[in-house]
Amino acid sequence: MARVPEGQRRRDVTAGAGRRHDGQTGAVIDEHDTAAYSTDERTEARRSGLPGAGQRDRDAHMIGEQSEKSLGVAAVVLAAGAGERFAGPRHKLLCEVGGVPLVRRAVDAALAAGFDETIVVMGAVDLLDVLPDEVTVLHNEAWEQGQATSLAAAVGYAGSRGHRAVVFGCGDQPGVPAEAWAAVGTADCDLAVADFGGARRPPVRIGAALWSHLPLTGDEGGRVLMRRSPELVRAIPCQGDPDDIDTLEDLRRWN
Repeated sequence: MARVPEGQRRRDVTAGAGRRHDGQTGAVIDEHDTAAYSTDERTEARRSGLPGAGQRDRDAHMIGEQSEKSLGVAAVVLAAGAGERFAGPRHKLLCEVGGVPLVRRAVDAALAAGFDETIVVMGAVDLLDVLPDEVTVLHNEAWEQGQATSLAAAVGYAGSRGHRAVVFGCGDQPGVPAEAWAAVGTADCDLAVADFGGARRPPVRIGAALWSHLPLTGDEGGRVLMRRSPELVRAIPCQGDPDDIDTLEDLRRWN
């Protein structure tokens, strides 16, 4: 069984049907194998088609005192979909906005908010080459069954790591700043959503007490909880632009 050595920051794991999370090690295992690899195994893992992991030093800007309040809370960037409406030459998350890959902009904002861990869920396209080594990458093998499967994979992993809440956002939202992630992440409640001038959009905070109520398939996650229990929702005023990039025209507007 391959495990991430103590002190490694990045983990690349596979989450899909028939797999479970090891609550002691944080690795994802099945009856055959564990897809969690150390830095030294990354090259060989790439050759074999298995996910790898790497580590390098990086100076990330932290949002002052808010970072301390986010301990035990994980950021989750959902980036597993196929982006079928995007008619560009490559997957939209790999296209650049202001010279930076779209998904990287979202991930950098989440990292800068100072969470205990930042998780990226990918599926339809390999994003490893554009992701920083500080993140944990979950490979969602069930991504075609909808965004809910990515969120389910993330909370399953977060639970194995002992996180008390997750704050999830989307990899195709380049205008959501670190301050919005941090504001939602430090909300003292189980269900919080960013409010951009009256538009409620991700990031969304979901406490561990609500994880079992999330759908397992389909294209909705936090919205299901907000519809069912509106009295639990706390809207957090945030600055930024929550619009996502779905089409080539959307991308052109950003560039």
